[in-house]
Amino acid sequence: MTRVKVKYIKISSYLKLCVGAGVSIGVLDGAFRFLFFLVMGQLSAAEAMLFSMQVKGWIAGILHLLSVPLLYGLGAVLFGFVSYFPFMYFLKCKKGLVIEGVFEGEQLEDIPK
Repeated sequence: MTRVKVKYIKISSYLKLCVGAGVSIGVLDGAFRFLFFLVMGQLSAAEAMLFSMQVKGWIAGILHLLSVPLLYGLGAVLFGFVSYFPFMYFLKCKKGLVIEGVFEGEQLEDIPK
């Protein structure tokens, strides 16, 4: 386990983190909703629009299962764009943020302050 102090992060990297978190939450939410409707016996009442067709039942449930992570990911992109500059201000005020994890990669050139 390695500890790293983040003082600056590129917007592309920040967006990757936001989208990864958004899609992960979307997968959990989509799976939870699918299982909830399955357990409650209401999956047959589920409806979804596929382009101009309206689908029902299992196909609608599967479409929801696949579309919820996509929608959460798109929302995370918007969130990332809106929150990037406040996050950078936060990093500047706190003089960095210590994170822990397993990291690999090459050392890049130092970023000017």
